[in-house]
Amino acid sequence: MSEDPQAAQFVPNEKQLALFRAVEDIHDLTRAITVLLVDENGVLIAVSGDENDVPPTLRAVLGGKQLAEAGSVRVLLEDVDLAGSLVNVTIYDIDGTHVLAILFDADADLDTVQEVGSEGRTMLAEILAAPLGG
Repeated sequence: MSEDPQAAQFVPNEKQLALFRAVEDIHDLTRAITVLLVDENGVLIAVSGDENDVPPTLRAVLGGKQLAEAGSVRVLLEDVDLAGSLVNVTIYDIDGTHVLAILFDADADLDTVQEVGSEGRTMLAEILAAPLGG
């Protein structure tokens, strides 16, 4: 039986695994509904929780370029209609290239979300800056 030559492209490398683990840790520590890490174009890099719980209007604006163009999270979210949504969101810029979004509900502790989110941003920035395989 021969191996599928495309199967190797679906095996995550060390850096990807570190990103997945970090996002999962942020999710667990914050008791969040969903945690997303997206790149500058809004492409999903890692998720913990169900991405379907992210309101489409919010998901549409998540991207490093969009945040950079907006200049702040407040401006980025000005036109996002979250009426009827029961989630809160905290968004972090990661070195102007990635966005960390933590979606949480009333059961989560805001101070914990903010502390873990801030530390998570630093950890993710270090992982993203590390050379591949390092």
